[in-house]
Amino acid sequence: MVRFPQHLKQYLGTLILIAFLGGCTSIRVRVKDHAPGDQHREVVRLSKKEPEEPAYQLARQGTRGDTSTTKSLSALLRAVRITDGALPGTPKNQLHQIALREIVAIMQVNDFSPLPLEDGRALTAASATQKTLDPRAADELIPADAVEIANFRVRSVQAGEGVPYVARFKPDSPALDDQPGIPPRAGMCEPVTAVIVFTKGSPQLVFYRTLMDDTAVLNRTRVKLAADFSAPLAYLAHLGHRLPLDLRAIRALFRSKRTMKHMGLYQLSPFDPQKIPIVFVHGLISQPDTWIPALNELMADKKIRERYQFWLFIYPTGLSIWSSAAELRAELDRYRQTFDPQQRNEKLDRMVLAGHSMGGLITSLQIRAGGEHLWKQFLYTSPRKLSLSPKLKKRIIEIVEFQPRPEVARVVYFSTPHRGSYLAVNPVSEFLARLIRLPIRPLDSDRNTLRAALRQNMREALVAPANSMVFLRANSPLLQAILALPMKSRIPYHSVIGDRGLGDTPDSSDGVVPYWSSHLEGAQSEKIVPSGHDAHADPQGIAEFVRILRNH
Repeated sequence: MVRFPQHLKQYLGTLILIAFLGGCTSIRVRVKDHAPGDQHREVVRLSKKEPEEPAYQLARQGTRGDTSTTKSLSALLRAVRITDGALPGTPKNQLHQIALREIVAIMQVNDFSPLPLEDGRALTAASATQKTLDPRAADELIPADAVEIANFRVRSVQAGEGVPYVARFKPDSPALDDQPGIPPRAGMCEPVTAVIVFTKGSPQLVFYRTLMDDTAVLNRTRVKLAADFSAPLAYLAHLGHRLPLDLRAIRALFRSKRTMKHMGLYQLSPFDPQKIPIVFVHGLISQPDTWIPALNELMADKKIRERYQFWLFIYPTGLSIWSSAAELRAELDRYRQTFDPQQRNEKLDRMVLAGHSMGGLITSLQIRAGGEHLWKQFLYTSPRKLSLSPKLKKRIIEIVEFQPRPEVARVVYFSTPHRGSYLAVNPVSEFLARLIRLPIRPLDSDRNTLRAALRQNMREALVAPANSMVFLRANSPLLQAILALPMKSRIPYHSVIGDRGLGDTPDSSDGVVPYWSSHLEGAQSEKIVPSGHDAHADPQGIAEFVRILRNH
């Protein structure tokens, strides 16, 4: 048995706890093959139950692959029509979905061009409307059930008419030309549902955009559409991974300069002017993926899907909290200028911010006033009067001078260390803090000027590099400075805090942040959940988030 020295045990334990700070959640995704003819074996299996049923015979004929496209499509369309309206979960409903999926596969191979049928008509793909997607605009269309997902607590699906698909748009897709926050590797993914609409003319293949409306009028009756809201989310996260999640998060901490190019606010789907944005801000040693469990379960709530759209802020977590908060403010300005330069959209003025761990500190700075309230806590004189290089002076002014964001109407804090953590006060944390490489390296003359301008009681706090780990020290004057800033009047804020299931609040801790640090007086609600530092991914924490959003 290997015995570690006591100091090494302490160091290893600290490193493990630091890994918990990010609350990272990694999902695994595999996409099964999907092509014409793949469904034939399943049709044969189903047809054994009722071998004389015409729909099964037609589906067998259409999926065999040894007849012309015209004959296959004609047979499959008849099978779809015969089984239309079958109850979800029944063999006939399964057959209906198989035949429809096979039709989509055949149309997809032919670029969704009109295809002739035996009766002289043609099957066409419907063009785009506000609630329907032109399939030719998507770079990929994948059956939702071909996206296999591991590590999701629940899969957000609903039964109904049609077959759910994932429509994926690459980052350079013309369909995204007017979107300011396109994830750079993945693009965007959207849930759609394929339905055959039979009219007096030619039948049409229609893809309904279920985030816009998960119902449709078919045969003069409004029906609920089948939908899968987890598949697009999981596939989007899967496409964005060049490195494993933990390695990406660690690189974002220690090599901030290399990850600065990806810093910004990103959308999960194209902007909808009728929906309220929720901005999610991740924590230290983390990535936006940490929000996937919550996003997945928020998608399952119809009212939330109808009322909200989701944006994710990503930043190098080695940066100081002030710098990251300034970048988020700049991104909010950019989005407003893109979507609503006249500032008339009321939905944008109902924005909700959700911050986990250190991300909660960044959100806190969005609802507080800086300027003189801030710099007087650190400096003897205004930064505008300091003899600094123009570039550094401009950056400091951007960081120090700010007002509460007018568009932010509510904030939700998850596991937020408002007063720091003892985890950040030990030799290992000091060592790690000095390993962090920041993108800005001030000149010696600038450093000397800043040091001379610092108040005497603040110089010791700012001796170490001004990065995120230094800010997170327990009772840090840097964090006390945030709490001392005036807050936007009448702004409701909420706290969701873990106690590891011990029920010992107010003496509790989530294992990283103690209750005395995460508790805020004046919160409209405070929910204690039996989680560790990942209260934002805990089922009770997510349920509390749903409650808050439904009441917003």
